[in-house]
Amino acid sequence: MSHTIFFPNEEENQILLEWAGRRIPWLTPHSAMKALGVIEGPDLSCPLLAVCIYHNFTASRRIGDELWYGTCEISFAAASPKWATRRTISSLLSIPFLQYSCRKVVTVIPSTNKRAIRFNEGIGLKPEGTLRHQYAKGVHACIHGMMRSEWETRWKHPKPNIRRPTGSQVNGQEHTFHTASA
Repeated sequence: MSHTIFFPNEEENQILLEWAGRRIPWLTPHSAMKALGVIEGPDLSCPLLAVCIYHNFTASRRIGDELWYGTCEISFAAASPKWATRRTISSLLSIPFLQYSCRKVVTVIPSTNKRAIRFNEGIGLKPEGTLRHQYAKGVHACIHGMMRSEWETRWKHPKPNIRRPTGSQVNGQEHTFHTASA
């Protein structure tokens, strides 16, 4: 099954933020956040699998001879892990680097959310620090980040999935292979 990334209008953006807010209780949706939906199928009648939120964007600016900031926080909310294909992740990570010209993206995750921490590290975000007792007593904020150069190496030009075409032969027998796009 292919996935479609849904670019919402303002009203739809609010709906996606509220959907994500029900799955991420420590996230307070607000109008400066931009959300994209990941839909299982080609159109809006298909189930919503996940939402990616871009927030806390700080545009790049020159201070002296240095380029400062150029950062964006990303939050993922999902109803199912089926959304997390290589192509979909690559597309969602591309937006802050290509559209917003970020030099870095970050995620901030409660230390109790081990699954999200594993996911973020699995897609290449690196642990950068901890804010002790940020969410509650004993619940720390785990900060992960990905530099633009790390994204370019891992995600900008993902390795193609090489598959045999439908009807090719394996071990002398005819097989049919089904492929799925993002």
